[in-house]
Amino acid sequence: MNQFSSRTPKKLYKYIAKTKVDAILEKARADNTRNYLILVTLWRTGMRVSELTNLTKRDVGSDQITIRQGKGHKDRIVPADSGLIDLLTLHSASMNLDNRLFPLSEVAVRNICHKYQGEENLRPHTLRHSFAVHCLKSGMNIRVLQKILGHTNLSTTAIYLDLIGEDIKTEFKKVSF
Repeated sequence: MNQFSSRTPKKLYKYIAKTKVDAILEKARADNTRNYLILVTLWRTGMRVSELTNLTKRDVGSDQITIRQGKGHKDRIVPADSGLIDLLTLHSASMNLDNRLFPLSEVAVRNICHKYQGEENLRPHTLRHSFAVHCLKSGMNIRVLQKILGHTNLSTTAIYLDLIGEDIKTEFKKVSF
C-alpha cells in the first residue's frame, strides 16, 4: 500500500496444505468417528460451520449435498464424492436422529477443530479456505468454485487466487539458476 492510498490491504486467508489436512484427518479417524466425519465433511465440501450444524438427513443425496438456507438465506448444491456420501449415510442410519446429522453448536465444532489442530491453527473456516485453495490448485474453474462456496461475488472467490500466487513465489525461491 502506498502512502496516498486509503484502501487497506486485503487480508490473505490462512489455509493448510492437503498433506497436513490428511494428517489431521488420520488423527481424528483414529480417535473418534463422529469428529472425523465432521472434519472430513468440512474439508471435502468447503461448507461453513453453520451449514454443517444445520445439515439434515434429507440434504444428503446420492452424489451431492444440498445446503439449505446458507449465508444470505440461499440454497445451493455441493457435489460430494461417493466416499463422503457413504460415510454420511452410514452415520445417519446408525444414530437415532430426529433430523440434524450433527446436532452440535458451532462452538462445539470449533472445539473439535481445536482438539486436532496440532501445530496448525485449525478452525472450521480454515478447512473451508484449504478446500478452496486445493480446488484451485487442482485446476477447478473459479466460477465453479464460486458456486460451490456460495459466494455472490466472484471477487470474494478470487481472493484464493492470491494465496496460490504466494505459493508460486515460495516455490520459485527454491529454484536456483
